[in-house]
Amino acid sequence: MKRREAFKKIGLFTIIGGSGLAFLSSCKHEASKEVIAAPLAAVATPKVKTEREKLIINRSNNSFADPNNPTKAELKHTPEIILGEKDSLGNTLVKITIGQAGIIHPATKQHWIDYIKVFVNNKLVAETEFANGGIRGFGHYYLALNQGDKIIAESGCNLHGIYESGLNI
Repeated sequence: MKRREAFKKIGLFTIIGGSGLAFLSSCKHEASKEVIAAPLAAVATPKVKTEREKLIINRSNNSFADPNNPTKAELKHTPEIILGEKDSLGNTLVKITIGQAGIIHPATKQHWIDYIKVFVNNKLVAETEFANGGIRGFGHYYLALNQGDKIIAESGCNLHGIYESGLNI
């Protein structure tokens, strides 16, 4: 009796499976004749920028025009890297302030440092994103550093682009 039930189930699956295959092959045949829907990429919704993202208008890389005589604008945008004490785990305090020689970058709703990135030996190890208005580009990071390592700090100004500075350990 169990054998008979098993054969009935196999027969039922065969019928369903066969009709399913017939349906799929007919769909394939019909699909090859005409396009029913546009490709997904054509109908994808574009990413809507936030108000903050709309204010970030410059992503050009900048450097000192004359490294021996930087302008106040160049100094204002360039990260200053200061090494501090080591913690109990041997990591070094790295202080980064955007602005050098006492010239600090402004922090207004329309003009601000929107991020700091810290690289050690060309590997990104820290990244901080700042909201616009009232927050200065400044960060403290405890990093595992060794003799011979190179630290690079990169800052992004929403209006004036990207500046960087480096320090060899």
